[in-house]
Amino acid sequence: MTVGVNGGFGCYADKLPEDERQGGTVPDQFRHEIATVYNLKGRGLIVLTSCSHRGVVNIVERARAASGVKKVHAIMGGFHLAPFKEDYVLQVIAGLKEIDPDHAVPLHCTGEPFWDLARAKMPNKLLRAYTGTRFVFNT
Repeated sequence: MTVGVNGGFGCYADKLPEDERQGGTVPDQFRHEIATVYNLKGRGLIVLTSCSHRGVVNIVERARAASGVKKVHAIMGGFHLAPFKEDYVLQVIAGLKEIDPDHAVPLHCTGEPFWDLARAKMPNKLLRAYTGTRFVFNT
């Protein structure tokens, strides 16, 4: 990652450990990455991501491996695709299509390019959410 904010994107150096505050390009250790996974009986996994810096597809695959459950009911959260080019976004969409969740709910840092491209590639799976949106998953 590049230390600092440039053009509205980037990280805040004051939040990093001292050894990473020097500037320039440094490896992002993703120590801050979290995700939560629920196994909804009879439906599959519900994967809640934070910002998916390590990749939403990687997070879902790790959740499947750790839980032993292959079926994914929903993937919800930030997919961290706002600053990426179309070819990478299409790669992520292809990975999500392969996972074949019942629902994908992109949030905060996913970006509009993902929404437009994913809606064309997986129209019956994509759900839009806003502040205050409530989802109820029943067994």
